[in-house]
Amino acid sequence: MRDRFYSFFIVVSEYALYGLLFFIPISISLVEIFAVLMFIGFVGRKIIKPDFKFLKFWPNALLLLFLFFSALSLINSGQYFNKALHALFGKWAQYLSICFIAQDTIYDRKIIKRGMLVFLIGASLAVLSGLSQYFFGIEFLRNKSMIVADCGVRAITSSFVHYNSFGAYLVVVLSLAIALLLADNCYGLKAAGLSIFSMFSAAAIILTFSRGSWLAFSVSGVSILILARKNLMRLIPIFLVIIGMFLVTTFHERLFLTFMAGGDADRFRYWATAFKMINEHPFFGVGLGTFMANFLKYLPGLPTRESYAHNCYLQIWAETGIFSLASFIIFIISLSYLSIKKFLASKDFLLLGLLSGYIGFLVHSFFEVNLYSLQLAFLFWIWVGLIIRKVRIV
Repeated sequence: MRDRFYSFFIVVSEYALYGLLFFIPISISLVEIFAVLMFIGFVGRKIIKPDFKFLKFWPNALLLLFLFFSALSLINSGQYFNKALHALFGKWAQYLSICFIAQDTIYDRKIIKRGMLVFLIGASLAVLSGLSQYFFGIEFLRNKSMIVADCGVRAITSSFVHYNSFGAYLVVVLSLAIALLLADNCYGLKAAGLSIFSMFSAAAIILTFSRGSWLAFSVSGVSILILARKNLMRLIPIFLVIIGMFLVTTFHERLFLTFMAGGDADRFRYWATAFKMINEHPFFGVGLGTFMANFLKYLPGLPTRESYAHNCYLQIWAETGIFSLASFIIFIISLSYLSIKKFLASKDFLLLGLLSGYIGFLVHSFFEVNLYSLQLAFLFWIWVGLIIRKVRIV
């Protein structure tokens, strides 16, 4: 009976992982429900067999250190202590827990393969929904219309709240699809399907008009080209789609807007606000989850509404201090190094897809606060769990 319960909780966690990967672009509520189911499956397994060997991987210690220094920032949260406490346990502890639970849930390489198939099916719906939004004015997943970007053009969001969020998601999706397309065992219908999907995804990421996403995908794409060095001719149709779309005036004007007055979309002002917080509280920050609450205090006048920093790294530093940021950055570098080393030894193109999406997401996070968005935060921390598992045992 004990073994039957254990097997049941294994199945609960595994299928909750699939559900979470599938519904990330579709439903926040379902993402939260499947996250809870993953947690229930994990707790059930550990009650029956309290085995925590999966944590014995030294980069995980950096994540725990990051969480520890984030908790210390509560000493500076002042009147926003309850808000900081909620951010600690209701967000960051939850996100990191999902990363650890994902590592424990993936005990077989088949789970990762099935998870990536489910993820790409969900991504296909999101991409088609975004293209539907462009051609028909509304997307079919959440019935959302396009929104106007800061240059006046109408940008697709698919089921996401903002075009930058959809762009960040597509960076991960497109990186994975392209890496899988370059694998030696990708041919026939599989190659044709991934090629068509990649072309649609490339068109969608351009139609987001998200310059941060364009830059992030460029970096992840270059990382794939440098590390893969084979079967690159398969990417020609994708490059033709990208080049062809950028020949349209609207797209390259959006790109050149970056170098014009006001092209930063007020990011420099937000970053300056973050640096003022950092200058006052460099070691332990102003308090986890309190950036927006403190925003107007450090930047009175325009803009007159609260805002995020539009830079994950500056917001982490401003809220939780330099020790927290250093732990996070050292973790990022360490996992990147171990992943590259593993890929060069194994030529595992699924690992390359995970790694390049991870790199692209982190580049995009320099211009947005992806780690503070529930959907994108869950995507990132599950991705981290998948990479760690690939590096360690698969």
